[in-house]
Amino acid sequence: MDLTIKNVVFDEERPKICVPLTEATEEALLLQAEQAEQSVAEIVEWRVDLFQDVEDTEAVLDVLAKLRSVLKEKLLLFTFRSKEEGGDREFSLKKYQTLYETAAASGQADLIDIELARAEFLGRHFVQQIKDQNLAVIMSSHDFDKTPSDGALVMKIRMMAQFGADIGKIAVMPQTIQDVLRLMGLSVRVQAFDTLPLALISMGELGKITRVSGSLIKSVLTFGALDKGSAPGQLPVEQLAEILKWLNIEKSGSETIG
Repeated sequence: MDLTIKNVVFDEERPKICVPLTEATEEALLLQAEQAEQSVAEIVEWRVDLFQDVEDTEAVLDVLAKLRSVLKEKLLLFTFRSKEEGGDREFSLKKYQTLYETAAASGQADLIDIELARAEFLGRHFVQQIKDQNLAVIMSSHDFDKTPSDGALVMKIRMMAQFGADIGKIAVMPQTIQDVLRLMGLSVRVQAFDTLPLALISMGELGKITRVSGSLIKSVLTFGALDKGSAPGQLPVEQLAEILKWLNIEKSGSETIG
């Protein structure tokens, strides 16, 4: 099922491009946001775990509002990536919950990334509270060491759907080309029982093909880099857009948020 947020349609025709904001200070973030606003990306992700004042909720809200004012034509994705899943710092579950509830209530973001592992602890009520703020939820799972078994990946996607995710994101590290091919076939294996839109990423050099093959593997979202990437294997955003244009496979459906 297609998902529409504002004027952006997440479908299987071409994955939408997201670029991360990775700077640590307000001044540098705003400069990076201006660069993102001029890019071809449809979504801009603020990796708030990389912000030097992330412990100060008021400072986070202030920067979030300023980013919103800069990013007039882009969807804004709010993400705190935990240390366990490739983030920059330790953050308690309570701090995570407070940060997310406060950011959601601000009305400044369009999407929010909730890690599946955090959702399992905080529960469906937490996820629904976020969604009630008219935010779309990307529920994510990252493994920087390996590509889990097919059964484990399918189970994660089913859990994401049960928690009410709008998009499920799986990002894993391949050890062999077979790992990459398994990840690329994941959407086909789950489509019989689930219609959750997916972002499927095999990281690193070996998995680069998954960042440009969304039309083929039914991945609705991919990530590119402005200058500093936020994960191994991210391509420069302009180069990514050009490759996606040439590899596009025309297809054709819709739920609207925002």
